[in-house]
Amino acid sequence: MATVISVNTSSERRARKVPRESVVLLRDHGIEGDAHAGEGRRQVSILSDGSMGRMRAGGIAASPGCCGENIDVGDCFELHTMLPGVSFRIGDSAVVRITEIGKDNSDGHADNVIQGNIFPEEGVFAEVLEEGSVRPGDMMTAMRDGGCLAGVLTVSDSASGGIYADDSGPAVMELLKRNGFQPARYHVEPDDIEALVSRMSAWCDDGFIDVLFTAGGTGLSPRDVTPEATRRICPREVPGIAELIRLRSSEITPTAWLSRAYCGIRSRTLVINLPGSLRASVECAGFALPVLGHALEILRGDVTHCGHGELTT
Repeated sequence: MATVISVNTSSERRARKVPRESVVLLRDHGIEGDAHAGEGRRQVSILSDGSMGRMRAGGIAASPGCCGENIDVGDCFELHTMLPGVSFRIGDSAVVRITEIGKDNSDGHADNVIQGNIFPEEGVFAEVLEEGSVRPGDMMTAMRDGGCLAGVLTVSDSASGGIYADDSGPAVMELLKRNGFQPARYHVEPDDIEALVSRMSAWCDDGFIDVLFTAGGTGLSPRDVTPEATRRICPREVPGIAELIRLRSSEITPTAWLSRAYCGIRSRTLVINLPGSLRASVECAGFALPVLGHALEILRGDVTHCGHGELTT
């Protein structure tokens, strides 16, 4: 979960917003009295303090509302890696659903609000599903009405560098959706152990996802460091899932025994390494799915199952 650190409004568009003591979110409209409220997909704008921290690191005097955002959230929350469709409860009763990540700034209008505005890259737009009052100190928690929330992190120098498009990550997310899980986070990261440690730790520690699949970096190449990064962040190992995946994969190809994939737990998130190829990543995720519902039910202390019905591979 994340903590609301500021709620902001403005009477004009394309302007910095002013922090308020509290605001009221109106269903299918946005924040009462804000210039950007109204019908459509951009009813409320949200930015994380981590994003503003990156602005400050670049020498920009960032402060709540400075990027034109309505709500600022803290706790090192990586808001911009969440996916459209994920819903959050804010405070006691307000519920919003992410509709867009970032915005087009080709004409430079965001920089007219503040030079170096990070919102076009890391800001989030949402629509209001349920109304309610929101104030600093309120908690922002992910809703799990559509099943357990999953993150998919593709690990590839080539895909990260734009040499080729990532096919594996989206395919794994599609498999998860067919089996009752809601993909909530997705990113492509290079084969860099420190970057992986930072990203995976952030995704696990804010408590917004129940399971994190990595795709790639599990082989014997010197650049294959995903298992090492996973071991560094996970104080508890779950060896059976990695062994199950290797065993089932070996029935398809003997080279599966060369995989160094690891599985472990950080906080209340289960982390599972998958191979990087399109076919193998989907196959291996499918091998793990039959045990995931029960595993995540125990891990989170829930009494309901995460996936329902027969598995679809």
